Amino acid sequence: MNSKKKYILQVMVDILPEKEEEWNEWYNQVHIPDILRCPGFLSARRFRAFQGKGPRYIAIYEFEDEKALTTPEFNRARGWYQFASYVIDSRPTVYEEIFSAKP
Repeated sequence: MNSKKKYILQVMVDILPEKEEEWNEWYNQVHIPDILRCPGFLSARRFRAFQGKGPRYIAIYEFEDEKALTTPEFNRARGWYQFASYVIDSRPTVYEEIFSAKP
């Protein structure tokens, strides 16, 4: 394993159907770029569930260390803004890497 730990912020969320298209455009075109401009953030990926239960969307942000979550830039960029009243079942979780392997 790499000697430097990696961290991810996983955000599982669902949105009311009437705002879904507008929300996805905002998330991809505005929100993710805003987060990636925050110090310490390295990458972002989004997925939509096609099977199973729970929130339909997940975003995974990789960041350098715990400090990335406490910067003024991140505190300004986080949140759902104009979509807050349409977001349901939001589940943010932060993880630190404990093992890594490649083929």
